[in-house]
Amino acid sequence: MGEPASGAAGSVGLRFWWRTFEGVQELFAEGHGEEGGPDDPLPTKTYRGLPRHVLSEPSRRIGDARSSFAGFRRTRSEDGPNREVLDGTALSALLHHSYGLERMELGPHAAWPYHRAVASARCFYPVELYLWLARPAENRPAGCYHYDPAHHALTRLRTGGVPDELRTATGTGRDGTLALMVAAVCFRKTAFRYRDYAYRLCAQEVGLTVGNMLLVAGALGLRGRVHHRFDDAVVNRALGLDGDEETAFAVLDLFPWQPAGTGQAPLRAEPEEPQPVIRPHQLRTDAADPAAWSGLTALNRAARLTGTGWNTPVDQAAFHLPPDGPGPTPVPLGEPSPGQVELAEAIRARDSGGRMFLPDSAALPLPQLGSLLRHALEPVPSDHAETPCRPLADCHVLVLNAAGADAGLYRLDTTPALTALPGRDWRAVLAMLCDRTPAVNSAKAHAIVFLSVNRAEGDRWFGDRGYRILHHEAGIVAQRISVLAAATGLSARVTNGYHEGMVRSLIGADEAHVPVFTLVLGRRRDSAQYEPPLTW
Repeated sequence: MGEPASGAAGSVGLRFWWRTFEGVQELFAEGHGEEGGPDDPLPTKTYRGLPRHVLSEPSRRIGDARSSFAGFRRTRSEDGPNREVLDGTALSALLHHSYGLERMELGPHAAWPYHRAVASARCFYPVELYLWLARPAENRPAGCYHYDPAHHALTRLRTGGVPDELRTATGTGRDGTLALMVAAVCFRKTAFRYRDYAYRLCAQEVGLTVGNMLLVAGALGLRGRVHHRFDDAVVNRALGLDGDEETAFAVLDLFPWQPAGTGQAPLRAEPEEPQPVIRPHQLRTDAADPAAWSGLTALNRAARLTGTGWNTPVDQAAFHLPPDGPGPTPVPLGEPSPGQVELAEAIRARDSGGRMFLPDSAALPLPQLGSLLRHALEPVPSDHAETPCRPLADCHVLVLNAAGADAGLYRLDTTPALTALPGRDWRAVLAMLCDRTPAVNSAKAHAIVFLSVNRAEGDRWFGDRGYRILHHEAGIVAQRISVLAAATGLSARVTNGYHEGMVRSLIGADEAHVPVFTLVLGRRRDSAQYEPPLTW
């Protein structure tokens, strides 16, 4: 066992940041920005005067949605996909299906018309996606690029392979890196309205995005490894980010699922010299004063790391709730369904149930519920450990309308199985959810998922960086559930409108364990909302 990263600053009042609904009330009492006015930022980041590379039409089919799960690959007699180079076709599919525009909302109620591959509060999409190619990909030289989802194009920021200082700062490049993907956050895109609370929303969205990137990479035959702990100054300088208004939040190392050639050393690009500071020009339209979200900026600065040596493997078991005593026999979730679950189709179908989410009343067969939950807690390759480890989050499922399972609260185990937790007052929590989020009829849901994390262990191991890391961990699980729910015809609505204490009491957690995601699962009814998938 080790101690938290020495580069993390002291606490800046994280207890306040962990609070959910009550924190929102306090923050919104101070006022919040309005959409549609001069303070509303552009929905996509646009650079000026830099080389652009338009990507080819993204593939409509890319592979099985479960290919990133080692457990799923072991159940298949044939080898899973393995990609040793990134060509133009793979690059287009990787970027589009990770964070591209998937659907447009039309009609009189289309307040937020542009839908990407992950859920986002009011479709603000604060995440910006950067790609650093370790070697050329067809007519695109090795170098650093920004992905423009509105035009499905790359803007080149630098040329040259991944610099050694960037590899050292991120701990990447050990297995023949093909590319690095960096999920950065432009706080202004959400903070202009949500002020300091945007820190939570941005951390959640990075987790969802990283989870989606892992799914897409796996379907394309790539293995991804998530790096949460890196030298912020080096990564931000490499991408040309100021570190305050926009800053890197997570790095994904992409490499072949199997090393190239038996007994051969992994492919490695030529080392690169340190590169100068860049200040690429971007188009700006908003004028909101960043002082309106000064608490967010203070926490982000406190979470910075410098230097190396802070990637000590964590004590994974310490992050999870202890198992309950002897109880009902767990309900196994069965084997993976036969045939292929096409990931591109599932991502295009993924939605949040519409502005007014009223699930239909038909019961959900238990095998369908099992298919969307069974991979949720599969190990994630990350800098938490040398080998992939279970996400640092716990998952509880309130089953409401599933044929073959009694209504009530269950704990999701890694076997995978659902273990009933009798005697919990789930009806009071359900009433609270309906009251706090009236746009979602939670009482009609097929199931409600609660994802919780251990705040105390996050602070102990990661310092002030723990807040965002644990939201990333829960976001990866939430995106797995959302995408596999879409494959079964269900919508998954992320909501932060819940009373933290009531949910904690329901799942049997102490104050160290904090619920950070609630997902309402249900089959969406037909409505006047029209969301056709984008075609090419």
